[in-house]
Amino acid sequence: MPYRAAVTSPAPPAPVQRSFVLWIAAVVVGLVGSAFSLATTTAAPTAGAAAGGFVGVVIGLLFLAAIVFCALRMRQGENWARLTLTVLGGVSAVFTVLGVLLTAGLGISLGAVSTIVSLVQAALIVAAILFAFQAPANAYFR
Repeated sequence: MPYRAAVTSPAPPAPVQRSFVLWIAAVVVGLVGSAFSLATTTAAPTAGAAAGGFVGVVIGLLFLAAIVFCALRMRQGENWARLTLTVLGGVSAVFTVLGVLLTAGLGISLGAVSTIVSLVQAALIVAAILFAFQAPANAYFR
């Protein structure tokens, strides 16, 4: 039986790899922020609130899993994944910043740690999107 070399895709350029790492970092920051938020909740949950919180956690985890999946596919050169991350990440970053500004404007305190975590996550997402569209990355996705 003749030997066949495995067909591999070219290694992603540095901007794509950096984008991937930033996406994973944003997911980790999101997980840490969610864990901190759950651990510091002081209100005694009612049955309805507990069920709503559980559903929120499940949806959040599914969203983060989708981000990781798309980041992995992006790193493999799938342009649809890069575009999906751009749309989801862009919407997430905009709503995060608007939410922080709105709650501050309304005098609602989310807590310093929660605000910082949200803004760090938004910054990581914006940086990941910018790296994904640098010239070497664009050539990789063609």
